Amino acid sequence: MTATTLSHAQPLLIAHASGGFNGLDYTNSLESLETNYNKGFRVFEIDFSWTSDGQLVCLHDWDKRFKKVFGYSIKKPLSYHEFQMALYHTDGAHPCTPETLANWVLDFPDVQIVTDVKRDNLKAIKLILKNHPKIQKQLIVQFYQPEEYSVLKKLGFKNLIWILYQYQGSLKSVATLAENMDLFALSMRASQVKKKPMQSLREKGINLFVYTLNTKSTLKKMTNKYGVSGIYTDFLPANVSTHN
Repeated sequence: MTATTLSHAQPLLIAHASGGFNGLDYTNSLESLETNYNKGFRVFEIDFSWTSDGQLVCLHDWDKRFKKVFGYSIKKPLSYHEFQMALYHTDGAHPCTPETLANWVLDFPDVQIVTDVKRDNLKAIKLILKNHPKIQKQLIVQFYQPEEYSVLKKLGFKNLIWILYQYQGSLKSVATLAENMDLFALSMRASQVKKKPMQSLREKGINLFVYTLNTKSTLKKMTNKYGVSGIYTDFLPANVSTHN
């Protein structure tokens, strides 16, 4: 059984990588959080990457997305201090650090943050929990391999999303394993949600989320035809309707 039953009639809209800001995506920025909160979003997905000295910053990757946000390329990950210096010299969108994100989240108790860590997920979540324990109740933690589930449960996380983009097993194995998990949702590509194993889980009351959709027509199809109850989006409005 799922921890929370959501409706496909009014799906949960998640602002992907903090949501679009001034036509940009993947900024993971304070400006985007503020802008999209004011537009009605209350759930934000945030990417986390490791610095060269083993700290976390809110960044999708050090390649394409770093260049898109900061305006120049780098050959290797920055240190945490170098990242902060880069923020100081940047105009426009300023990607979060765990510290600035936690400070912002605590000012908005109605906000939830969906975590997306590309590497060493459990290590990252433990670090965030150690340094910012007050935001734990506002975190919806994504995990990538089924063995991570029990560790996160023992850490006290109530809302967990199994996101499938790193999982190499079959969808049938996902369906079997997910039945024994207390999940907030399963998150997947649109092509996966159509498959029988995923639809069987939906019929059993497990929430299915899809990433990343930016057109109303696709959203309507995913929700009305396939029962999707959560959508990650860059640019759709928070109050978008699934009806004609």
